[in-house]
Amino acid sequence: MTEPREIFLIDGSSYIYRAFYAMRNLSTSKGMPTNAIYILARMLLKLIKDKHPEHLCFVLDSRGPTVRHRLFEAYKAQRPTMPEALQVQLPYIFRIVEAFGIPMLQKEGVEADDIIATAARKFKESSRVTIISGDKDLMQLVDEDITVWDTLKDKIYDREAVHEKFGVYPDYLADLLAIMGDASDNIPGVPGIGPKGALELIKSLGHLPEIIERASEIGSARSKEALLKNRELALLSFDLVRLDRDIEIDL
Repeated sequence: MTEPREIFLIDGSSYIYRAFYAMRNLSTSKGMPTNAIYILARMLLKLIKDKHPEHLCFVLDSRGPTVRHRLFEAYKAQRPTMPEALQVQLPYIFRIVEAFGIPMLQKEGVEADDIIATAARKFKESSRVTIISGDKDLMQLVDEDITVWDTLKDKIYDREAVHEKFGVYPDYLADLLAIMGDASDNIPGVPGIGPKGALELIKSLGHLPEIIERASEIGSARSKEALLKNRELALLSFDLVRLDRDIEIDL
């Protein structure tokens, strides 16, 4: 029996930022910064040398607002704008990725995470899928055929590794993040319920919609009050955190 092919989906934004911050003070004789260009090229070369991938794809975020920004105006609003020293390098980075023969996927109004989620769902039918990223949101995609590889820590997350890190399996990661909130993406969560309380609710009652439906069964009066008072905020957070695995993209 032949081994299934392996596909690597690169979270482009994560890769680019890591390259930029890995080395500073590198520029041309005219002062144009080149650190991200240089390091990203080396990262791609190392990936190809070490893993000999048959298939690679470089996935990029939308240039403008996404569906989540329309749902919640403050989504990721606290994040600083891209440093100018990185912005000027982007055209060259894209030229390098193209020169490597690596296809790039991007769609207006759609985040890279949702494109990755859709591609992973489609490709896993016939392939092993490795997502290259340190983004915890992508770990909700992990299953028997999909893993997440955090190249910075050289850590591969399968189902058990996700459970060890978060206390829940990937199927419940969106529920956990929606309840406890996520400051990095400005996900509000449920005020008054932290990671420990969120884990207890999930373990006893299941997914967030079920938890809300069975709120009368919540043992902690504080958690029950917090959830009932912030029901709409919890469901909004759930919509913001969950990845869309059915985006229309040309693969």
